[in-house]
Amino acid sequence: MPSTKRTVAALAAIVAAIIVGVTQFDQIVLSVTLYLGGASLEGIMGRGLSRYRDLWSLVLLNILIVSSFLFLVPMRVRGSWRAHGAYLGFMVSLFSEMFGFPLTVYFLSGAGYAYFEPQFVGYVWAYGHLVGSPVVIAGLLLVYKGWKEVFYLRDDVLVNSGIYRVIRHPQYLGLLLVTLGQFLVWPTIPTAILWPILAGLYYWQAKKEEAGLSEKFGEAFKGYVRKTPMFLPRIALGRVFKTASP
Repeated sequence: MPSTKRTVAALAAIVAAIIVGVTQFDQIVLSVTLYLGGASLEGIMGRGLSRYRDLWSLVLLNILIVSSFLFLVPMRVRGSWRAHGAYLGFMVSLFSEMFGFPLTVYFLSGAGYAYFEPQFVGYVWAYGHLVGSPVVIAGLLLVYKGWKEVFYLRDDVLVNSGIYRVIRHPQYLGLLLVTLGQFLVWPTIPTAILWPILAGLYYWQAKKEEAGLSEKFGEAFKGYVRKTPMFLPRIALGRVFKTASP
């Protein structure tokens, strides 16, 4: 029964992740379509934020989807979800401004709102979706790759295969990329403050997790740490230069 519940929860998380990924891909397609259709930046700016305002049911739906993905996806170690509260706070703030009330736009624009609002919309559609959405999708893929390795092995063995051969914390990096991508799509003052805090919390969580793994697996884990970077994969520059040379 526990295994069945865990499987259902993980599948629900994957469905939620797919919904988020499809949404991001759809935003990329819309932005590209605007360009291919000959839409000028001025025309994009003319879309305005009014169509996105006071859609609180959409805010709640997005928060529900993200929450399902966040709290159902299996992590490497049980209890590794403690930093997720800040993650959820980031998303609540983001979606509230994206579909509810654009507080940042009002705050920054002041008396010049009529000028700043179309400029912000122009950024979102001309640059934000095209730059940020691929980052979100890359983050989701990292979370999924990590999920595949730990789904049945969590807490039982030292997971060092698959994506874990490249970096030690692919799921935490993936979650940070998802939030960073969302910030690039729709930058706000609260998310600009929250993202560095979120990064610090996941780093702290990763260090705490590694202390437990080191105690449990001893020298095997220490050897794994010595040859595998924490978040950023090593790039063999010598190999790159050798390949690029004639």
